[in-house]
Amino acid sequence: MQIFTYSFFYRIIFTLGNVIVTVLLSLQIIPIVFYLDQNLWLLLPLAIALIIIYIINKSYFVYYKILPFKIEADEEKMICSNFIFSNKVITIRYEDIESLGGGIFDGKPSGILKVNDGRNKLRIGFSQKINNSSKLISLILSKVSKDLYNQVIEHITEKRRGKAPAKK
Repeated sequence: MQIFTYSFFYRIIFTLGNVIVTVLLSLQIIPIVFYLDQNLWLLLPLAIALIIIYIINKSYFVYYKILPFKIEADEEKMICSNFIFSNKVITIRYEDIESLGGGIFDGKPSGILKVNDGRNKLRIGFSQKINNSSKLISLILSKVSKDLYNQVIEHITEKRRGKAPAKK
């Protein structure tokens, strides 16, 4: 069984990153609100700050649900635990994986990689910042169905060539 975890730095970023950004942007918003009656052009930075807060917090709520800090993987399954603010443990068998998306699975250089278990309706995500991420990605790709493997590889190669993948 191989164990994949995040470094302390990335655990802090994934746990508290949105709180830090929200506080800093809120500190920017306070003076803008006080001077809004003197200059209506301040609506623009106010709107931008509020949109950024919304987008960041929306993303982090998704991370809180699907991002485990510990993934134990063997030849048959992945056991995901230490979710942010949750003690749940999820077991995903490779044969039950229905789709892979996000990050390198979509041909992007970074992002949250998502693994969807179609049989049990489970979903987990992990970042390429997890220790030995390439090993975990290789393990997942080597164990999923041949059709899903071919679909992901085709998607990656089409993105690298600059073409949209063919829809099936």
